[in-house]
Amino acid sequence: AGARVINTEYVQFHPTTFSHPHASNFLISEAVRGAGARLVDASGAPFMQNYDQKWGDLAPRDVVARSIHAQMLSTGAENVYLDAASYIKPAAIKEAFPTIYRSCMGYGIDMTKEPIPVVPAAHYSCGGVWVDNDGKTTIDQLYAVGETACSGVHGANRLASNSLLEGLVWGARAARSIAAQLPQARAIEADSIPAWQHSGGEEPDPALIQQDMSAIRHSMWNYVGLIRTERRLERAMSELRHLETEIERFYRTARLNDQLIGLRNAVRSAIIVTTAAWTNKNSRGCHFRQ
Repeated sequence: AGARVINTEYVQFHPTTFSHPHASNFLISEAVRGAGARLVDASGAPFMQNYDQKWGDLAPRDVVARSIHAQMLSTGAENVYLDAASYIKPAAIKEAFPTIYRSCMGYGIDMTKEPIPVVPAAHYSCGGVWVDNDGKTTIDQLYAVGETACSGVHGANRLASNSLLEGLVWGARAARSIAAQLPQARAIEADSIPAWQHSGGEEPDPALIQQDMSAIRHSMWNYVGLIRTERRLERAMSELRHLETEIERFYRTARLNDQLIGLRNAVRSAIIVTTAAWTNKNSRGCHFRQ
């Protein structure tokens, strides 16, 4: 649509999300490490001191996430472990982290007796659609609020929970701005909107959608994830541009549905993030160039 988008290279990763083949990646709060739990490898050996001798397991979020990623790459492991059982008493775990305890137990992991399998995961986009103090974008009558928007308050690395305050403040400001304009706004008659016409001749093949989405995820995780290098970003741009061409042809010839529209949006968003990461040569906050 042409709206200005900024700072999209600043994607924050949470260092510890639950890793299980049958579970979504719910967050394992950093407070668990704050209470004494330690990150360990498959043998139970702590490893954070190898990456940050001063702070170890209590290093900043982006440092811990990159360290876990590096540990996984060096060992070939699909995840590491967060060991609370060896460092915190069972009663204290249940009292301080009842929700995490119940969630893990739902998948057969008793965090009072065994370590929790964890892996970093994309958590928050500090960039997005540029907005002013009222949530206005560069397109007339288009507002953006929340993670979609970039108000500037998160800089290069969001502080925990600040996004909730941003949503409240900009949501209220946007609502007041919209309300002030309503008396002068011209309503659009529903009858003036033409009915949707399906131009595609065939239903979209779900196998193609799943494969293309998987390719986007893997390219972004491996090449544009926690640690970005020139070679990785070059490979990402090459693969994503090829995918974009194939997906656009797919989009133009098949009947549209939510999955196909989401696939097209996904590859374009991936290219926006990758381009921004390529352009910004300086490591800052949650954007790390090696």
